[in-house]
Amino acid sequence: MNEAQNDAQTILPVVVEEIDVVRVEKSLHSLGFFASTANREISRTIVQILRRPDGQRIHAKAVIEGIPSLGLPTTADRDKYMAFMKFAQDQMELQGRLSNPIHFSGADMIKLLRLRKGGFHYDEINDWCKRMVATTIMSESSIFMADRRQYATDTFHVFDRVVLVGEELHDGTRSEFYRVHLSQWQLTNLNQGYLLPLDFNAYLKLKRDIAKALFGHLSVWFYASRGQSVEKKYPDLCQLLNVRAYPHLSKARAVLEPSLEELVKIGYLSSWELIRTSRGADFKLMLSPGKRLLSLPNFSSVVNPEARAALEARLPGWVGELVERGVADRKARQLALDIPDDQAVSDQIEYADYLIQQDRRARGKISNPAGFFIWAIENNLSVPTEFETSRKRRLREAQRQADGEQRAKALQLESDYDEFCQRQIQKEIESHYPADLLESALRDHMKAIKREQPEWFGRVPEIMRREVALGRLKSAILDDLDLPGFERWAKLNQQQKLF
Repeated sequence: MNEAQNDAQTILPVVVEEIDVVRVEKSLHSLGFFASTANREISRTIVQILRRPDGQRIHAKAVIEGIPSLGLPTTADRDKYMAFMKFAQDQMELQGRLSNPIHFSGADMIKLLRLRKGGFHYDEINDWCKRMVATTIMSESSIFMADRRQYATDTFHVFDRVVLVGEELHDGTRSEFYRVHLSQWQLTNLNQGYLLPLDFNAYLKLKRDIAKALFGHLSVWFYASRGQSVEKKYPDLCQLLNVRAYPHLSKARAVLEPSLEELVKIGYLSSWELIRTSRGADFKLMLSPGKRLLSLPNFSSVVNPEARAALEARLPGWVGELVERGVADRKARQLALDIPDDQAVSDQIEYADYLIQQDRRARGKISNPAGFFIWAIENNLSVPTEFETSRKRRLREAQRQADGEQRAKALQLESDYDEFCQRQIQKEIESHYPADLLESALRDHMKAIKREQPEWFGRVPEIMRREVALGRLKSAILDDLDLPGFERWAKLNQQQKLF
């Protein structure tokens, strides 16, 4: 055997780059502070649903504003922020606690980001520092304050002050380093451990803006899903990433594909698929986690069988009800992440059961009952007050039993809240929907239902179509009303009784 053949048969070891964990402040990374495109916009609004520490979901809004001469932070600024957090992490490990200022050299940042040497990189670092000081975040429940364990509504900056290399210090000397003074909320959150662990080596392999923008979100999404696949609505994803949402599936896929394939290549995704929703009018992105992502330290608790069992127990009971009715386990879990905690999903499942049974009695057959359940929940279908659900029956039974007095009070309070919401909806209908407008609105909703559920619509009587259309209208009105959540209403109701 010659030397060339011998070399050909030699099996070279596969070199797997180790995970280099960088821990970044979680709020800043989650709210979309860094744009995924380098346009010169100076204002951006991000609206999303966040989960409070107690599990309740809240609607959050962040308005991010810069100044015309600098614009908003971009992907290149995210790179520098990630490197900066490595310096902050080193200082915390050395001192045991982070304090201002945090200093670093431009040469160290350039080396850490694996950039070629060049004087222009120092100009970019200077601009990044100025942009981080100049950019303002106007938060409506989008910034989490770790010391108070609550989301804040206030105006924030990330950096309060930066001393650039060569600038004069208070003692008259010139600074040899960049000196960053973090804002108090950043400093507090970092010291409180409100951190998101990310794989810095994997991040540096990414080249595309969208891939880098998705990188941190994947850790959050897959942790929330206990390491299971997730779905994201395409318009919501584009709004979060600050990219254009295309109306054609082929174009949307072509734009996302290069970045998603980069994430597959580094092991953060195992697979992805962009498909039409069950209604067919929009798209959704289906994502499955990769092995490298699941090997991060924070995932050890969710991929461990015993820890996962504990997390499973925290899922709402209606997830199992949906699975029993043919809804895919992955989709049922996704709904548990997306649907507000105060939505009466169990009632909607029972009402959808009733509508399906009525359809079968009319000698019809909904070809996709599981899809009908999903449609009812995603559209927050309003259940008629005269429809008796299991929850209402339990209330009646509890009221009969003396030993169930406390439970009866809780159920009665839920019932009172439902009646309160229905009264507000009815007032809105009476005020803004006179007879002709009400009929017009119902016709519009029946047209939408016919498009979304043509088989069911064609088989049921007119009275049932109107009933579901009215429920859909009420649900839309409820979404527009600024009503207090159940917990807040209960407190207000209790205070009113006291006075």
